[in-house]
Amino acid sequence: VKGPSLAASVAAAKPKAKAKAKYQVKKQDDSDPNGPLAKEIAKVVPHFPFKKLEKFYDIQGLLKHPKLFDRMCTVMANRYRKMSITKIAAFEARGFLFAPVSTKLGVPFIMLRKDGTLPNTISSAPYTKEYDGVSTICVQKGSIVEGDKVVLIDDLIATGGTLCAGIELMKACKAEVVECACMIELQALNGREKCEKAGAKGVWGFISEDLLTSKAELPEGYVDDGKP
Repeated sequence: VKGPSLAASVAAAKPKAKAKAKYQVKKQDDSDPNGPLAKEIAKVVPHFPFKKLEKFYDIQGLLKHPKLFDRMCTVMANRYRKMSITKIAAFEARGFLFAPVSTKLGVPFIMLRKDGTLPNTISSAPYTKEYDGVSTICVQKGSIVEGDKVVLIDDLIATGGTLCAGIELMKACKAEVVECACMIELQALNGREKCEKAGAKGVWGFISEDLLTSKAELPEGYVDDGKP
C-alpha cells in the first residue's frame, strides 16, 4: 500500500493557523480624549477651593511634569497638523503656556491679552468671566488678517465667555476659527454649545471633569485669596 507523499506528511505536521479575530480592539493612544494620557495628566492637576469656587483646577501641577506637558502639546500639534492652520491664538495667562504647540506646527503664536496691555490693538466687547467680574480682551492690529485659519487655545473651557469673546474678535479680523482647543472641559457648563453658536467650527476638550479627582492638600490656615 502506497503511503502519503513527503509533501503531504509535512503539510499534515504543520499546526493550523489560528483564525483571525473577526473584530479588532482599537488601540488607544495619546490623542484619545479621556484616554491613557488624559488620565495621567488628570492625576497631577489638583483642585483647590479658590476664587470662591469649590474646585479650581491648578495647571501648575502639570507643569511640574515636563514630559507629560510636552506630550500634551504634541497631541494638540498633531491634531492641527493637517488642518492648514495659519495661526495659534491663546488667552492670557494660562493659554500662553501652550505656545509650544505653535512651535511644533511652525505657525505664529498670537497673544490675546487683557485690554490695555498691548499697543496698537483692537478690543472685544466686554464679557463675563468664568470666575467673577467683567473683562475685555484685545489683539494687536495686523497680527490676525483676513483669511487666517485660527485655533483658539486656553487651558480650560467652562461657561465659554472668554472663548466667545475671542471668537468675536477673530470674526472682526475676518478670520476663521477652525476650533477652540482646551485641555480641560467642564461639560456641565455648556461652554461648547456657546462657542459653536458664536461661530467656532468646532470645540475640542481633552480631559473631562469627571477624571479630575485629585484634591489639593491644603496647608493649615489656608485662605482663599484669589482675585478676579
